[in-house]
Amino acid sequence: MDPCLRAVLLVLSFCWLSPAQDAEMVLSTSVRYNTMKASLPLTDEQRKEADRLGAEAMQLGLSGKPGEALRNLYRGMALMRGAEWTPQLELAASLQARLNHHLSPPGQTITVALRPLYSLGTVEQLLQAEIVLRPAQGEGEELPLATSTISSAKLPASIDITLPADVAGNYFVEARLRDGEGRLDSKARDAFVKTVPLRIQSLADEASKLEKRLRGLDEKKHPAMATALFALALYERVDRGETHAHRADLARAFATANEILDALEQGKDPFANKTGDFHRAYRSAVDQSLQPYRLYVPERYQSSQPAPLVVALHGMGGDENSMFDLYANGVIKREAEKRNFFVVAPKGRGPASMYRGDAERDVLDVIAEVRRTYSIDPDRIYVMGHSMGGFGSWSIAMNHPKLFAALAPFAGGGNPARMAAIRHIPQFVVHGDQDRTVPVSQSRNMVEAARKAGATVEYIEVAGGNHIDIVVPYIPAMFDFFAKHKRKPVTEVEPTTPEQQGSR
Repeated sequence: MDPCLRAVLLVLSFCWLSPAQDAEMVLSTSVRYNTMKASLPLTDEQRKEADRLGAEAMQLGLSGKPGEALRNLYRGMALMRGAEWTPQLELAASLQARLNHHLSPPGQTITVALRPLYSLGTVEQLLQAEIVLRPAQGEGEELPLATSTISSAKLPASIDITLPADVAGNYFVEARLRDGEGRLDSKARDAFVKTVPLRIQSLADEASKLEKRLRGLDEKKHPAMATALFALALYERVDRGETHAHRADLARAFATANEILDALEQGKDPFANKTGDFHRAYRSAVDQSLQPYRLYVPERYQSSQPAPLVVALHGMGGDENSMFDLYANGVIKREAEKRNFFVVAPKGRGPASMYRGDAERDVLDVIAEVRRTYSIDPDRIYVMGHSMGGFGSWSIAMNHPKLFAALAPFAGGGNPARMAAIRHIPQFVVHGDQDRTVPVSQSRNMVEAARKAGATVEYIEVAGGNHIDIVVPYIPAMFDFFAKHKRKPVTEVEPTTPEQQGSR
């Protein structure tokens, strides 16, 4: 098995051995680690030591020690950048910054907390911390807010900061760390600078008014209520730091929620006969939480004519908005409109879930939600995704081989040994041969297995393509490929057992 895939699959095992948040941090750090190892000009000695530290990190993770795994990964990244692994760097790398409020009105006092991700030595180490407020768009002046001394013997550390009364918008709170002599090692800057997103905006009154309107309404009688209720859930998640403060348009979410309630009070369906781009939500049966998704309904849609549906899976660190907003400002919507396709983008819970477990359930539930509300052709449901979404496209299809008519992984990978389960599903695969994040060998191995299994495969290997630039140019061709294929009947499919899932 390819070493990179083996690393990813082993790290995924952490999900069963440690808290989900720690497991996802190890996974995302491991991906960054492997990208650096593939990209930086390393000496033979550096590469050998980076391989050793990475292998040890995997073993520590499998032993249920995600913090110690992170220590090895951070040490390896310092090594690859040519930074000396000093006690001060070990302390700085260990610290994770959080805010007690990621959504705050101007003038409020909030707290920056620095907690260690792994155990530190018994000899006390000191760092100087400067807390700075930095505009997210790079316009405007940075504002120093506080200074403090961080001691390894007194962690976690808390630093109170008071926000200026005359600022609003998207900002970053940065904790800039230096050693006892005031130095910051530029070769390990990411370890010494901790950046946390913050939205400065007064929304408490709007949230309170919306909460009063929602109180007493029966969610079960009005399916659209879930979307209205999610506006408050999003408000709370942004404040807790569970949703990136800069990505959530809370003013729009509140306005949409109030429009939904206006329609319901008039006895109308707020989404009836509406086309275009929507933010929606549903109540998950997994844990009764409200989960968001993004939906595009083509203008020519008529309920009398069942339409095709493309399920778009975002990459690591993304969310339900990524495919709609970040790829050429919505190329997937424009191409869908040309062909009268629906597109739905679930938020596979957890930024590094790899679409396993509850995140896979989210994808299936979102498909069911769309099919319940709209007339979707069951023989023309397709799945595509980029990076982690590419892995998810293959794995979800393998676990549910009777659902999809075709699939399109971009810069993804998976388990070639299970390809027989989807030999009846046509596949459109794109990968760049200069991808430093997910090696092109991942798609090559999957395509080879698919062809051996007898699957229809159109494989595009982009000469000089990296991990990012290979998606947008091939979205139109992907839709053309999907349009050629309908779901085929499956007489024999590979059984999916817990043992087989555990071997992936």
